[in-house]
Order: sequence, then C-alpha cells, then structure tokens
Amino acid sequence: MNNPVAIFVLLTVYIVLSAPILLFILQQSFEIPERYKKPAKMLHEICIAESGASEEQLRTCLDGTVPSDPAAKCYIHCLFDKIDVVDEDTGRIWLDRLLYILPDDVKEAVTHLTRECNHIETPDKCDTAYETVKCYFNAHDEVIKFCHLLVLE
Repeated sequence: MNNPVAIFVLLTVYIVLSAPILLFILQQSFEIPERYKKPAKMLHEICIAESGASEEQLRTCLDGTVPSDPAAKCYIHCLFDKIDVVDEDTGRIWLDRLLYILPDDVKEAVTHLTRECNHIETPDKCDTAYETVKCYFNAHDEVIKFCHLLVLE
C-alpha cells in the first residue's frame, strides 16, 4: 500500500479504534511508525492550510476537548474529506467507506461508529464534522487517541 492517504486512513483508524491493549501502550509511550509519519504530517499540513486552524487550538483535544472554533471544525471536515468519507451532498460522515482497507480487528468498531454517528447532518459541513467527532468521542473510548496524530513532529 503506497497511497499516502490510504496509509494515513489506515493508521488513523487503527489508532482511534484499536483494542484496550492499545490504550495501555499509548499510556506508556506513543510512537507512530516512521512510514506513517510523512503522509500523516502531509495531510495535517494540508488541512491546517485549508482551514486556518492553529496547532495550539488542535492540541486541546489531547485533554478530551474537541475544539469548537470554526477553523478547527473545518480542519476536522478537511481530514474526513481528504480520506473520502464525506457525503458530497449532505456532509454526513460515513466511516464505513473505509471497511475495504481496514484490518478485521477494527471493522466492528468502525461499523459501530458509523451506526451511532452517521445520522448527524447540519446545514454547515464543518459543523457536521465537528458534531460527528463529538459523537465518536461519546460512542467509543479510544477515539481520543486520534488526537495524537496532531502532535507529530
């Protein structure tokens, strides 16, 4: 798999949705494999530039707070849009579009998040992405680990 976006998607979903063992590992030390860092950083930088969100603002999610600033909301939308899980007409997020590239051990969690949260639709696509992520945080304990992707060096 050499597609940087597909690699980032796979890494993101794995970090976000993996089993409780991952939580233990993340609490000890969190290290993203080198081969994932470049595509993750590239996607992050693209969405920072497109949304105008600040690094400092995005890092607030590390304490469990989903940033509510309009730029941060659009950053979240950008990430989803770039990994092609946003419905173009409604702005709804369909994580289950990723099932074909995901390892079996996270497919159930992705299906769960889709079932719990894909109904969210607002007039603004950035707000839809924001509300969907808030739903993910409530629906699955491991979602907060997604924030670790924002602090890549």
